[in-house]
Amino acid sequence: MGKPKIRFKGYEDDWEQRKFGEIVEKYEDLVETPTEGYTRLGIRSHAKGTFHSFVEKGKELETAKMFRVAADKFIVNITFGWEHAVAITDENDAGKLVSHRFPQYSFNAGMVPKFFRYLILDENFKHHLELSSPGGAGRNRVLKLNDMLEYKMNFPSEVEQGKIAAYFDHLDHLITLHQRKCEETKSLKKYMLQKMFPENGKCVPEIRFSGFSDAWEQRKLGEMIKEYKETVDSDCILPVLTSSKTEGVILQEEHFGRKQQHDITGYNILPRNYCTYRNRSDGVDFTFNINKCCDKGIISKFYPVFSGNNSDVFFISLLLNNSDEIVQEIAYTCTGTGQKVLSFLDLQKMKIKVPNFEEQKKIAAYFDHLDHLITLHQHKCDELQKLKKFMLQNMFV
Repeated sequence: MGKPKIRFKGYEDDWEQRKFGEIVEKYEDLVETPTEGYTRLGIRSHAKGTFHSFVEKGKELETAKMFRVAADKFIVNITFGWEHAVAITDENDAGKLVSHRFPQYSFNAGMVPKFFRYLILDENFKHHLELSSPGGAGRNRVLKLNDMLEYKMNFPSEVEQGKIAAYFDHLDHLITLHQRKCEETKSLKKYMLQKMFPENGKCVPEIRFSGFSDAWEQRKLGEMIKEYKETVDSDCILPVLTSSKTEGVILQEEHFGRKQQHDITGYNILPRNYCTYRNRSDGVDFTFNINKCCDKGIISKFYPVFSGNNSDVFFISLLLNNSDEIVQEIAYTCTGTGQKVLSFLDLQKMKIKVPNFEEQKKIAAYFDHLDHLITLHQHKCDELQKLKKFMLQNMFV
């Protein structure tokens, strides 16, 4: 019943269309409800897979019977079917327990369960589950299983099902790999930020590069940074930037998802590798970011711009953002009863502990490398997610 836009070489036959109820059979493995605790299976909405949680002794469901989960089954939460709470179970799910609200179905011969893991992501199937879940507003809706089984599914031969499943399994593996690498690198960065800067009251960090042993010395910040003051007129064509706590310095259009209409007269120019921060905050949370976005952009006049003065400005930004001692001093230094203001003049008056210039550069380069790895893995993950979405739209009928 039709053909997908993209197929593996050698497959040309039309896909077959049959009702869901014609390719699956109800599966039940009834067990006594354990009295010493058990592991329960749940299903995430929007077809985001399964999860497990341990039910402690004394908190078991008040029912005499439960059902044991098996691998390679279609499973649905009938109270959240309308929210696409469906999944295909795997070996990690096998042996977990569910109530009667989580019916399971085995696939008939010629059906590849892993193929259906991706087929059930289809928005048309989600819509059918919504229509098959009558009830009131909100979450008071229960899926009618007989109606669900009337849904007409399109699928190819068993061999082609297997090839499609293997392809998407490989994509999922790569996505998980890069997500894990990204999170591991973020954890490493967090740990090293705690260890490579001195704790309160100390003059040396726990972890240092070989060859550096001198105590960090206290210096006034104004001796180590210098303001860069160049403003623009309303006809400036440089890209407008913003500085975000989570995203760093990025194009304002990317941050807000659309182009903002502002009078840019008096905006500050922010060259590449210069630092900026918003000098106003609803609390005492000020974030210092380096422009790695473009060679030269402009940013609101409420964002002072500065560079290093015989110091590494990236190291200075790391120190300002992550040293507990400095964060506390910033909270003490900023002024205002409502919105707090940290003027560049007040920032310059602050005293900080720093190593020599060479050690600053080594520390900055190390964290710059970690940031590069985080960005690399995140970018690769995003690209793979886009590829997966595109192929899901084009490899199914």
